[in-house]
Amino acid sequence: MLALLLGLAPDAAAQSATASVSSAQVRVGETLTYTVVLDGGRGRRVGPPLATGGLRLVSRQPILDVTTTINGRTERRVGWAYQATRPGTGRIGQFRAEVGGRPVVVDAVTVSVRSGPPASVAPAPAPSGGRELFVRAEPSRQTAVVGQQVVVDYVLYFEPQIQPRQTAPIGTWDAAGAWREELEIASAYPRPTTLGGQPYEAVTIRRVALFPTRSGTLELAPMQFTIDLMRTDRSFSNDPFAPFFSPFSQRFEDREVTAPAVTVDVRPLPDGAPPSFAGAVGQFELSTTVDQRAVGPGDAVRIRVAVRGDGNVATVEAPVLDVPPGVDAYDAREDRELLRTGPAFRGIKTFTYTLVPQGGGTFDVPAAPWTYFDPTDGRYKTLRTDPVTITADGPALADEAPTDGPGAPAALITAADWRRPAGRPTWLWAVLGGGLALPAVAASLFLAARVGRERLAADTPAKRRRRTSADVRQRLQAARTLDGAPAFAEVERAVRTVLADRFGVPPTASADAVGHALAQVPDALRQQTRAVLDAAARGQFAPGLGGSPSALADEAEALLEAFDRLPHPGGGTGRSSAPRRRRLAAAR
Repeated sequence: MLALLLGLAPDAAAQSATASVSSAQVRVGETLTYTVVLDGGRGRRVGPPLATGGLRLVSRQPILDVTTTINGRTERRVGWAYQATRPGTGRIGQFRAEVGGRPVVVDAVTVSVRSGPPASVAPAPAPSGGRELFVRAEPSRQTAVVGQQVVVDYVLYFEPQIQPRQTAPIGTWDAAGAWREELEIASAYPRPTTLGGQPYEAVTIRRVALFPTRSGTLELAPMQFTIDLMRTDRSFSNDPFAPFFSPFSQRFEDREVTAPAVTVDVRPLPDGAPPSFAGAVGQFELSTTVDQRAVGPGDAVRIRVAVRGDGNVATVEAPVLDVPPGVDAYDAREDRELLRTGPAFRGIKTFTYTLVPQGGGTFDVPAAPWTYFDPTDGRYKTLRTDPVTITADGPALADEAPTDGPGAPAALITAADWRRPAGRPTWLWAVLGGGLALPAVAASLFLAARVGRERLAADTPAKRRRRTSADVRQRLQAARTLDGAPAFAEVERAVRTVLADRFGVPPTASADAVGHALAQVPDALRQQTRAVLDAAARGQFAPGLGGSPSALADEAEALLEAFDRLPHPGGGTGRSSAPRRRRLAAAR
């Protein structure tokens, strides 16, 4: 048995490479697969060889890349697609690479190319040379418009004798020109299928929803997966003693498999979009609800508009309501419920408008248009909110509190006649009082000096504001020297640092929480703050939509200077708070 084990032990020091083609004879227009097997390591400088004589390389990206490690021995299969262009003898040149630090060379391969139309063209043939296990990216459509959802399934195909146990992606994944949402896969059970006349089991191991942000060719980069699998030796299938030797008929392997890159053709949206279109693409429905329609002056009415459907629901914007005079309107609050299960990304986005009548009367809020593009029939479609009528019963809110009459505040101090009673001389009382007050004055001076020293050494709000301003400006200066997402991240951290210091906004607060915390800030400054944060988010998660990082850093610095000019929170809320206090007093 020892001699048998030694004889079966692999030669760990050997490195080799072999090559093969899926077919030695092809017709003009047909595609063949050139596969290289590297034994002893993954190899370096691995690329497709040059093709001549009627063959051309379809893409330098491999259509097959599978790495298997068994008992410490690594084998890698790499394949490229070549297409026949003219009759004759095609030649795929020498393959050269390094395996385990040693150069390997594979001789050239010749292929006979015959004239005539191709016998059959399979839209997505299974890779040859690695038929037993491979991963393929399968987009739901090959063409789309800007903003249209494209669902990409990464499907693992394997032969029945292989049992995948666990899969995991390797590294990062990129699709420049689109933002993505990860979707959940409801069922992970394999399903039988046939590719190229060969039976396979197929299972979806990852699902991603893409939303293109610009027209052109959207390229999904290759994605690598590591797969832990168990293999059953089919030679035992007809053996009556297989149950007794079943431990020897199964083995465990770790493989690295690469799904080749795929592309999607993205077209721009058609012209003729109405003014109420703000980028929504998909299929949507609109509904309107109102919490109350009859109120008193100063009471809030909340109108909720829900947008639901399939598409880029996460980024749709709120309908613009036409609020009548005499009604104060606050910025719409957004709530999202995103559904990631099923074959597509969908959800519900609810916008809550708060309207406050300032006097009695009837106020009509007309229906507001909201437009989206439906890619199924290529048309812009407009939905409308329900019209809302608000009835306010009661007197208008007073602009200021009364200064006289029954509602005027009573006087706290009244005049009186003061008379000096007869008694001891005034100088005597002065001497006695000074003698008694001298210890208290000395103690007060000592305590005042001590408090003054403590205040000089204390970490006051003014000192913290100066430190925060210096730190924020340093971050903005760093953002001007960076590019891409890191620059936008520095700008966002700088703005959120100011919000946390001045208004107590948590660094991870949502946009709605930021707007609520800035309720006492002038509306223009609040809108500017939200615009800067939105642009920083787009620059990090939707490349190409965030604008210039340097320009955004300048806007953030101007925002900081505007915050510096605001009154300190401890010293009041400024002139704009006085009318509101008078209104609240009148309401009471």
